[in-house]
Amino acid sequence: MTNVRAVVIDSFGDAPHLASFPLPELAPSQVLISVEAASVNAFDWKAAEGRFKESFDYRFPVTIGRDYAGVVCAVGSKVRRVAPGDAVFGYFAGQALHRGAFATHVWADEDECFVPRPDGIDAAAAACLPLSGVVALRCVGAVRPAAGDQVLILGAPGGVGSLAVQLAAAAGAHVIASGLPEDESYLRALGAAEVIAPGGGLVDEVRARYPDGLAGLIDLVDYRPAFLAHVELLAPGGKAASVHRAVDETLFADRGLHGVNVASFPDRALLDQLAGLAADGRLRSVITRRYRLDDAPAALADARDKHTRGKLVIAVG
Repeated sequence: MTNVRAVVIDSFGDAPHLASFPLPELAPSQVLISVEAASVNAFDWKAAEGRFKESFDYRFPVTIGRDYAGVVCAVGSKVRRVAPGDAVFGYFAGQALHRGAFATHVWADEDECFVPRPDGIDAAAAACLPLSGVVALRCVGAVRPAAGDQVLILGAPGGVGSLAVQLAAAAGAHVIASGLPEDESYLRALGAAEVIAPGGGLVDEVRARYPDGLAGLIDLVDYRPAFLAHVELLAPGGKAASVHRAVDETLFADRGLHGVNVASFPDRALLDQLAGLAADGRLRSVITRRYRLDDAPAALADARDKHTRGKLVIAVG
């Protein structure tokens, strides 16, 4: 039986560390994947710190990590969707935390959220796409920008934001990205038309530039009430997306606005869409730093403590 090396926590308050354990025997419907790369999401360091203990089922030991890319190395007797040797990428979702991507191997049911990896997309680039890409697609889909629509994206330099800027710009939107001065050239290269510094002056600056209001808002940062302050920038009929469940549909309807609370629940069709966009060169992963599996605890700390553009990637295979 193969031994798995993984980054785990054994209890609440435990620091992420490397561990080794035997891989459970595959069930007839399961797939074993040799991980080549994983990427870091904000969810990962928050999960490692136990921040979700009131809302998620921690089944210790918990292996950290949601996004992965690798190669199928074994399948159960009933599996038909993939075969050994297939390159795939995907992510873990759901309320139970136990399996994770920061590992030499992951196992998943055939019907879970992974899809074929296109030729020409390496594992590191593919591992950046799943969770961030699904959220970015849903956010841009929620605001439905038409050509020329002014769309404000808050949290634009990060993993989701970097993809959302590209997707909104490709749809023809005039993207206004929040970012630090040192982020400006980076965000413009992704398709942003303007870059405005985040903070207390952003609302006044945007209102001064667009007194008639904006068509769309994608807020990847704020909870209420900060989110509602940015909603005030929308024109009548404007659309907003929140990843922190800050949209109150009744309040939005009363104001003639449209709002969506965006989640990261799994969707293989969206993963296939991301694969196609990446394969065609219409969407690119931005990798800021790379780590080895042994250094994954440092990657989690960097994701928590440092201003990061794009994604941090852990090279496993």
